Amino acid sequence: MGMKDKISGWLGKKKSAVQPVTTKERRHDEAFLFAQEDVIRNRWDILIFCTVVLICIVVPLRLGFLIKGWVYWLPVDIGSDVLLALDIVVCTMTTFEVDGEVIKDKTTILHHYLSGWFAADLLSVFPFEFIALITGSYHPAYRANRLIRMGRLTYYFSQWEKVTSLKPSVIRIFKSTFVILFLAHFIGCAFFLVILIEGDEAQVDFTGTTDILNRSLGSKYIRAFYWSFVTMTGYNNTNPHTQKETIFSIFVTMVGISLFATIIGTVGSLVTNLDSSALYFRQKMDGINDYMKYKRIPQDLQNEVRNYYTYLWKSGKGLDKNKVLDDLPPYLKNKMSVILNSEIIKKVPLFQQCKDDTEFINEIVKCLKPRVCLPNSFVVRKGEVGTEMFFISRGELNVVSDDDKVVFTLKDGGFFGEIALLYDTKRTASIVARTYCDMFVLTKEDFKKVMKKFPTQSKGIKEIAKERFQSIVDGQNQQAATDDKEDEQENAPNAPDEDDNAANIASVAAGSHNHAVVPNEASDEGNEARDE
Repeated sequence: MGMKDKISGWLGKKKSAVQPVTTKERRHDEAFLFAQEDVIRNRWDILIFCTVVLICIVVPLRLGFLIKGWVYWLPVDIGSDVLLALDIVVCTMTTFEVDGEVIKDKTTILHHYLSGWFAADLLSVFPFEFIALITGSYHPAYRANRLIRMGRLTYYFSQWEKVTSLKPSVIRIFKSTFVILFLAHFIGCAFFLVILIEGDEAQVDFTGTTDILNRSLGSKYIRAFYWSFVTMTGYNNTNPHTQKETIFSIFVTMVGISLFATIIGTVGSLVTNLDSSALYFRQKMDGINDYMKYKRIPQDLQNEVRNYYTYLWKSGKGLDKNKVLDDLPPYLKNKMSVILNSEIIKKVPLFQQCKDDTEFINEIVKCLKPRVCLPNSFVVRKGEVGTEMFFISRGELNVVSDDDKVVFTLKDGGFFGEIALLYDTKRTASIVARTYCDMFVLTKEDFKKVMKKFPTQSKGIKEIAKERFQSIVDGQNQQAATDDKEDEQENAPNAPDEDDNAANIASVAAGSHNHAVVPNEASDEGNEARDE
């Protein structure tokens, strides 16, 4: 029986002998575990990633250039080994997922790690330097086993793709660049090792420079790095003489050209798809332009259509806001909608008594439908029957009088039309979009369905609506009386007071009837019975 089986069997027997775990014990055990997407674990992964990158730079450099001095490298060697050893401990305390279920059982976690990366991680920190104590001489090859950790770099990249907000294409481009640079580094170090092995047999035609062995370390490395790059791309002008040089050059050229052809094709595809929304927008606009040209649509209308789609692309990056959440399951879609729109619902006076009722607010949010309005387009017109309430997410709208005078401006977070959800009223003012406007609409039909689900909240909302409706009627009657008095005195109509209009404009925009009478409870119940 192997060491893994012994440890797993011992832990399994111990677990089976224990009584069922209590909630307190379970919480105590979970306190010493790390989730894969935990912030602390992600920062630890970044530290280990940097450590592995440092090892991948230093170890080939010391091996290829035969840097046998170890005293100056001692702090780096000890520090990296300690971090890699600690990472083994951290991996035994990190949860993992199986079919969406997070595994938090320590025995299962340990068994999963022992059957996975444990052997490679343990071998990568094994101190082969102790051989130097026996032989009495140090060689940089004793640290070559640390390069085994290179295999974990793909794991770190895949984890960052899950937790980062960057596009996957950006991470893949970075990964491809990373692979090219490190391969050039390894080949450059191997190139100089070939020169050291040949010694005086290395010719200038192959090395590309004279007296390369007597140059400084920096000069040697730059020459070797240059040789590896140009050889991988197939443009090397050096001429190998010996059999070792020829075989090595052929191998590097084959690997380099294959890698470059693959990476260049991959990077080209990634760059093309980096802004997929722009590509989608261009393709869609080409189709729309061809259609409008074929149908001989007037140029002014064509410009208006193009402006509309251009605004949609700039504000939403080409995504259809009506369908962007359709792929999510219902509970996630509801969470997203509530987070995006619940605050604007709570601001409405009509819903003040229900603002702490999460279930009611959620039902209202589910009924909201997005709508976009172009500048100078009418949202509502005076005299039409109101059947919708509007919530302004972005943009500005002007409330205009009969003589096209702006009496009030509604901005982000504003709303209007709430009275129209309960009463069949006509709009008493026109509202025109001043800028591009993103809005949400709540229809009377959807609102009635919500009211039937929440009868208790419905009574409170009706009382508030009746008070606001009465205030609108009183304001209109007062304004009419003032106008009649002024007509008698001056025999000329005057414009209504702008401040009074501005103070009540949200309610006016909501849509009160020109000859409105406040409904009573009986009429409300009759309307509900008729609707049913």
